[in-house]
Amino acid sequence: MPDGSNEIYADVAAQRRQFAVLLAQLRAAEPRFAEASILLPNEYGEWHAAVYLLIGCGPVWDRLGPPIVAQCSLSPVFEEMESARRRWTKDQRAAMEWALHFWRPDKYAASFPEAFGAFMFTRWIVALHLQKGLVPRIRIDRG
Repeated sequence: MPDGSNEIYADVAAQRRQFAVLLAQLRAAEPRFAEASILLPNEYGEWHAAVYLLIGCGPVWDRLGPPIVAQCSLSPVFEEMESARRRWTKDQRAAMEWALHFWRPDKYAASFPEAFGAFMFTRWIVALHLQKGLVPRIRIDRG
């Protein structure tokens, strides 16, 4: 093995532990996230990102959360976007677009979520990190 390779493996292991701690903290803070997040292993950051963002958008999660959890799938989001049965606000639609993008960025496009207010924008930033399996290095002041 090349010199330094043990350090790389140690760094990866440390990052995984930090990510597991982050997920545990988010799950402890939000029972709805805990219910959905535990359906897939920690390594599925794209799942955690999608459900974290959707849970932050109450009307969307209230309507689509139960079938998402029951099916352990984002299919209900895709079906809702395709059918347009309901009139969703711009921020609600953006949350659904981004959830699909987190799950399959190669298949679903998403543009900058300018419709998000401060709360959803902060969740979006955290979700971006969740998708990559990273711990955000931001500080959130709650005032």
